[in-house]
Amino acid sequence: MLGRTLFGIASLLSLSTPITNALPQSHQATSKEAKIDIVLHSPVRLTTNEQQKVKAEIREYGWETAEEIVRELYQDKGYFRVEVIPLRTPTIRTKTLVLQVNPGKRYHLVGITWRGNAALSESELAKLIPIELGEVFSRTKIAAGLNAVKKLYDSRGYINYACIPTPETNDDAATVAFVMVVDEGGQFRFGELDVQGIEEPHREILLNAWQGLHGRPYNAEDADNFFNHYFRSPWPKIRPENYTIRKIDEGDRSVNYSLQFVPYVRYLVGRNSQLEELKNP
Repeated sequence: MLGRTLFGIASLLSLSTPITNALPQSHQATSKEAKIDIVLHSPVRLTTNEQQKVKAEIREYGWETAEEIVRELYQDKGYFRVEVIPLRTPTIRTKTLVLQVNPGKRYHLVGITWRGNAALSESELAKLIPIELGEVFSRTKIAAGLNAVKKLYDSRGYINYACIPTPETNDDAATVAFVMVVDEGGQFRFGELDVQGIEEPHREILLNAWQGLHGRPYNAEDADNFFNHYFRSPWPKIRPENYTIRKIDEGDRSVNYSLQFVPYVRYLVGRNSQLEELKNP
């Protein structure tokens, strides 16, 4: 789950106010709460697997995240306006967390509309949301869809893309619809590659190959594939971002890269603290 990453409709989920942050958010695992006892009071019973899941996550990420974790789980079951109230928090003497859950009504999704999108049509975007109109609301499905939309925009060069999902509810009918307000941020393209510190024939090979990317819509995966094709590290887990410098030019909407190679030289500290190259290392 990438930490506990879900698309930031969390406050969606406080609710009738617009969501102000549509970026992924995570619970940070700051402490282990393996010994605390967790008690949920709710008229809507969880399955055994759901109980085990929520308790495991609270113990992993700390009881301070418990309200959000429980809220997310109930929202995945359709309880859009669920309230989670702590009745007792753990202390040094009493290792018990007690939460009162007031689920409220079970909501159904009745609409998703998009505003501000030009590069992608509403029908293209709708296909990426894995929930049908009329279904029970699921926070995770909406989050997965918004992440898929962001990934598609990123792949087409819209690296500054942002989306603010705003819920509109009918509490009497227990329905929710979303207005997705998109800021595409402009399309970025591959710019220049600057290579210094290697022999000219090798440099020319790189620069000539780079012309296949130059001017195309920017895609971070394409950049990684390019550098991984030409460079192999003897050390594991070395990625292109570890040895390249990426520079984003907001003015001309380009993404430029630079490589600076340093000759391999062994040396020792000689007299007067001067560095002296080893002729026969």
